[in-house]
Amino acid sequence: MLRLSLPLLATLLAVGTSSVPFVSSQAEELPATAWHDGALRTDPAGLVSRSDLVQKGPAWRAYQAMPLGNGVLGAAVWAEKGYTAQLNRVDTFPELKSAGRLVVPGLQPLMRAADYTGRLAMYDGQVVQHGGGMSARSYVRADADQFVLEVTGADPGTTQTADLKLWEGRTPTAAATGAVAALAETFRDAASGSLTGAVAAMTARARDVSASVIDPLTVRITFRPNADGSFRLVVGVPSYQGGDVAKAARRAVAESRSEHLDWWHAFWAKAAPLRITSADGTGEYVETLRTLQLYTMAASMRSPVPSTHGGVVRMFSSAKDQADWAQDSYWHFNLRMLISSNLGAGIGEFNAPYFRFYLDRAELMKKWTHDHWIGAQGTCLPEFLRYDGTGDGCDNMSEPGWVKRILSSGPELVNNIWWQYRYTGDRALLDRAYPLIRDIAEFHLTALTPGEDGYLHLEHVNALEVQWDTDDPAPDLAAMRVIFPIVADLAAARGDSELAARLRTAVGKLPPFRTVQRGGEEVIAWSGTDEEAHNTQNPEMEVLWPWGLFDESSELMQATYRQRVYPQDKDWGMDTTWAARLGLADEVKRLLLKGIEDFQIFPNGFTVHRTGREPVRQQSFYNEWGGVLTTGLQEALVQSYDDVVDVAPAWPREWDVAGSVEIEGGHRISTEVRDGVVSLVGIEAGSRESLQVRNPWAGQEVRVVDSRGRTLVGPSTDEVITVPVLANHSYVVERVAVPLSSFEHVPLTGQAATEVKTVGSRMLGVPASEPPVLSDLVTVRTPDKLSNLVKAQPGAEIYVDRSYTITDLPASLTGEAMVPGSNDDSKRTGPADYITLDLTAPATVYVAFDPRGENDWWPTWLNDYTRTGETVGTTDQRLLLFARDVPAGQLALGANSAVEGKGNSSYITFITPR
Repeated sequence: MLRLSLPLLATLLAVGTSSVPFVSSQAEELPATAWHDGALRTDPAGLVSRSDLVQKGPAWRAYQAMPLGNGVLGAAVWAEKGYTAQLNRVDTFPELKSAGRLVVPGLQPLMRAADYTGRLAMYDGQVVQHGGGMSARSYVRADADQFVLEVTGADPGTTQTADLKLWEGRTPTAAATGAVAALAETFRDAASGSLTGAVAAMTARARDVSASVIDPLTVRITFRPNADGSFRLVVGVPSYQGGDVAKAARRAVAESRSEHLDWWHAFWAKAAPLRITSADGTGEYVETLRTLQLYTMAASMRSPVPSTHGGVVRMFSSAKDQADWAQDSYWHFNLRMLISSNLGAGIGEFNAPYFRFYLDRAELMKKWTHDHWIGAQGTCLPEFLRYDGTGDGCDNMSEPGWVKRILSSGPELVNNIWWQYRYTGDRALLDRAYPLIRDIAEFHLTALTPGEDGYLHLEHVNALEVQWDTDDPAPDLAAMRVIFPIVADLAAARGDSELAARLRTAVGKLPPFRTVQRGGEEVIAWSGTDEEAHNTQNPEMEVLWPWGLFDESSELMQATYRQRVYPQDKDWGMDTTWAARLGLADEVKRLLLKGIEDFQIFPNGFTVHRTGREPVRQQSFYNEWGGVLTTGLQEALVQSYDDVVDVAPAWPREWDVAGSVEIEGGHRISTEVRDGVVSLVGIEAGSRESLQVRNPWAGQEVRVVDSRGRTLVGPSTDEVITVPVLANHSYVVERVAVPLSSFEHVPLTGQAATEVKTVGSRMLGVPASEPPVLSDLVTVRTPDKLSNLVKAQPGAEIYVDRSYTITDLPASLTGEAMVPGSNDDSKRTGPADYITLDLTAPATVYVAFDPRGENDWWPTWLNDYTRTGETVGTTDQRLLLFARDVPAGQLALGANSAVEGKGNSSYITFITPR
């Protein structure tokens, strides 16, 4: 069966949030639609701007950073030290180390202005900020590997600096010639011998520009703004494998005519629009997350390799070189939701890095299979594949493990290639991929073992990461049922009748899905055996998505969903899509909102891997939840995986929606749903085909008209109607009682967001907050992570890596400068200069210590301080206060503990004038 696995989004809108009745009369306002002259008429600029991330105050913390990128070069922008942007390339393997941080102190007046405003303006691919008569516009050029900062309103007479810096452990080459400063570094991979690297070169379009090397990890540009108060910083970050750094730097900052805005505007004009409105704001919040997902794909997926590693999108990192998981490798399981979401959103071209990655390594994977899987023919595609083509997965010569012997990844690649072809018509991809498709099918044929029961069994393999060394995993049985017929047809068309025959024979000999009792109901089992669980996936639900072998009419599948063992346990869970395919609209909404609460802890829309995490403690931005959410929305609005186009089969009644989504065949389906009622269905056909469309108004008369108003089908009350379509023609499925002619045409648009969006405890955007203290008395020389002074007051956060806050403190300390602690260093021992302060005048230094360390792990340097008898209350622990009068100059404070392996909460420090 050829299934149209269709992610699809809605279309026709009435602008505004009020509910408009569909049945019109002369006394009533006409219902509105954006469908006009054969297409959904939209204003992409207005519609996308609804989802801008608003900054009511600057993003002072790194976890609040806003993402920018061109698919190869990424940046995270926040307000630390006036202005900070971390730059990351997608290809500096094996560890994807950052190219450095740009710091511009001269933007402090803008950030600290009372009238500050900012936003991530996704339609333009820019971060835009205003305040104090200044403006800053940041972007990564869509057409060049350059980060650009454009500033207006600066004082023309004040000299400015801009630093590019790296951190301890890095070994760059620092260079400064004329007006260009650069840091360059290469990385040799010991395993493969490959050489990667980047040069970060900086210059300014301003007056009196000069470059200098500050230290081995820092270079600086010094300049004066232009006479009109403007200046422009350009940081070029091309790939670099060694050679003349100065020459590479000059090339890196050379500018051509920018087509940045044209590229982004063209992207949004092509992407399928979607607008959601609701009384409680949850619909708008979900809409923003979906828009962010499209933006993230455009900003991160344009290189020869995918940008996501284990769900982490490293190119937007603000966390120096830290990242979860192995950044030199890819888990297929964490990529698949991005593929489906892109197809439904009409941006399938951003799946190209995924396909290139595997196709470019086809021969390496085939050799690995030959060397590591006894008796294999063809290619096993490993679940875990390193960038150099080596994989830890396809191996039956060693003990099973997390990713060893997961065989369903290869069939998923085949299915995704087929989807891509069906959605986009990309015959070149299908032709290039056929040898790998053939080899994956060949491997699975040879991996099957005939059983005494007459079936072909898959033995000693994994059911995803859940069961190890099991038989007949549900995902694998489903995968072979789906791809064997597809590959057989492809093989036959290419003259390989022998392979086609073997595949068709094998399909008929695959065993049925095993069932078990769970929660008092009969459900599909994970596999043919009962091995213990190692991870929290639901292998049995894979038969519904991605494989589409059941639908909402299956009571077995409904029960299997109800009794799944791990309901949406991680950000990778496709529960919303499963609920959508089962027609469970309330579940779709519940799961989306629960996922937001569980995973979306960052105000830039990125997520974490599992529940119970705090943003200040997490340093990796995950983006797989965006693909999960987008795919779920699309499947809730339109489905076609079972050969029937079904509009709004699981759309939450409380969310009004208007928009479009692509389905297989390259067709764009548009609709509007208000109060649970579909207005009409618009079809922009991408190919010649007969579409089966379910009547969205059961029992009512419908008809199909073309763009000239001619009736092609109906009137009919049939449950499913056949719509013959031609490429580049458009059609409307309408109710006879409420035809398109009774609608008022209103384009799909919107107003730019002006507020931070919230759902429960989660937010999108940055609220106003207390800025770091600028003190004339004290600065923190080291460590860098504690260098932002905090105003001591109730509610102030006491640690840079925890969310604990002050509840009460002595009046003498209120409003003074506080050096926050790092609770990750609570057991740190060692150097006496853990913190180094520079004091411009005599001061009193207070340290607040955890009383649990007295006579146990308190450090000896604390003996130089006098117990005051006062305490500082925090949401973590009440701390004892010690004081010391010190002269101007440099002061060192030691580590938190004197005993290896011991230590509770870290100390915090206050400084007052004396």
